[in-house]
Amino acid sequence: MWSLLILFSYSISLCMNGGSNVPVILAVQQGEYVIPVDTLSPDNQGCVRFEGDTPLEAGQYVFVQNNKRLFNFLISGPGEVKLSFSARLEEGRTLEVQAEGSEENNAYLRFNRFLQEHYARANEILEQASDPEKALADVERLESTIREYTDFLAREYEGYMLGIIAKNVFTPEAAQAETAIRYLDNIDFTDPRILNTSILPLRLKEYFTGILPPLPDSLIFHADRILKGDIHPKVKGYVARYLFTLFFTSEIMGMESAAVHMAETWLLADPTLCPDPDLTGEMEAFVRFNKQCLLGMKAQELNLPDVHGRMQSLHKTEAQYTVVFFFEDNCPACSSELLKLTRFAKENNDPYVKYFAVYTQDNKDILTRYAAYFPSNWTTVWDPDFSSGFHEKFNVRSTPRIYLLDKNKTIIGRDLNTETLDELIRNHRGTKEVVLPKAHDLLLETDNGTPCTLYGVRAPYTILYFYDPACSVCGLVTARLYELFLSAKDKGIVFFSVYTGNDYLSWKKWLIEGGYTDWINAWNPSSDDRIHKHYNVVDPPIILLLDEEKGIVADNLSTGALSVIINQLNQ
Repeated sequence: MWSLLILFSYSISLCMNGGSNVPVILAVQQGEYVIPVDTLSPDNQGCVRFEGDTPLEAGQYVFVQNNKRLFNFLISGPGEVKLSFSARLEEGRTLEVQAEGSEENNAYLRFNRFLQEHYARANEILEQASDPEKALADVERLESTIREYTDFLAREYEGYMLGIIAKNVFTPEAAQAETAIRYLDNIDFTDPRILNTSILPLRLKEYFTGILPPLPDSLIFHADRILKGDIHPKVKGYVARYLFTLFFTSEIMGMESAAVHMAETWLLADPTLCPDPDLTGEMEAFVRFNKQCLLGMKAQELNLPDVHGRMQSLHKTEAQYTVVFFFEDNCPACSSELLKLTRFAKENNDPYVKYFAVYTQDNKDILTRYAAYFPSNWTTVWDPDFSSGFHEKFNVRSTPRIYLLDKNKTIIGRDLNTETLDELIRNHRGTKEVVLPKAHDLLLETDNGTPCTLYGVRAPYTILYFYDPACSVCGLVTARLYELFLSAKDKGIVFFSVYTGNDYLSWKKWLIEGGYTDWINAWNPSSDDRIHKHYNVVDPPIILLLDEEKGIVADNLSTGALSVIINQLNQ
């Protein structure tokens, strides 16, 4: 009689003291989700053994019972896995866990207990504090201890899952000017094992919604920086999909620009990054209906007939503000918004605001009734044969849809309701003309030895940029700023870049190697303080925007914020 020898790629056992007989789920953490691998019911001794002949991916795993996590454990690499755990449970809480045959998992379990105890102690200190300053100092010492321990584990278990977990408990300590660049430095984007943890979605969300300014160009720049860097293909696909979804679902007006960029530049351009046909189809539709009506764009022309057949042009509607409103009949949301919007228009009776109402259906009787109902400063039009393409021009996949345009017909608000429309108009009008402080003139020398002055620049706008290649952030900022310089040559903007150091030869070599030769490169060849006494350049890089009279329009700009400003100039 032949015996059959079964070789398992993994064997993971768990014995629970005090647990129930409810089935136990073995699952892997994949980003925001816990993905089940197998489910077994405990035997009479409260034990389960998960076995399989298909190797498990490296990552962070978890036992789940009664919809509660029992505890996490780690698998660091491919190959045969044999793990054995014992746990004591009490009222659904896991109190003690031991691992056999895995020093990494024992260290991981000790690490989790360490974190729980120290953070519980920190909360206790803060809650019972009679001296807030002393309590804060005690908590800071505790955090320092936690950092030391996590740094130790990250070094001790480098190359293992525990090293990845420990390294990412904290973000890098960095100067404020470097935070935007270095915040994700602890993440190894080349290691696909990071996908089987909860680290990436947590850090990406923090970075793109909390650390970076909510400006589309800034978010796009840093998203591209990550995706163009050294990154594993699987991680690249995840990051691109995650960021598209993050921007797509954002409630911040203008984030559609970042979502369109992620879709067009990455996910639709490279099908390997998005193998899900449903998501691909959703992105294609999103891009088609949004790419012509993004915030900051000039609105597309609509030349449509009114109820009398007279053609009415959106672009020729003369007004400081134009409200474009798309609506239909038999739409409860449209009816509700129409009542509020017409009431707002009548109560304000603002001569500087006009309304361009587009009826999206083909019933002329309904159009006639609406045209008679609307206030006198409303232009009511329709497109019965749908020949204007207004659906794609203004993302009219549902109604109501409200846009706000300025006097140049630039989109300054989209997807509004009456309340946000009112607020946006008031905020936009609230910008008062101010006398700008003047930037101090600088007598410097170019990299070719020619004298130059800041006030000698004749241009509608000047970008004054202070930097030092010895600064760790300046290289990246300079490269991005030079891209903006090349893209803004037709906007009447001069870039006046000032090297704040004194090593001419190294600076000159750096300029040549970087190709930064077409803008103004200046420095102070003397040892005096002509730069430092007028400008605080201790912590470069520093970017200022100056107007024609060298008034400081904005200072301490990021390249992302400057990009948005440049896009708005000369529209």
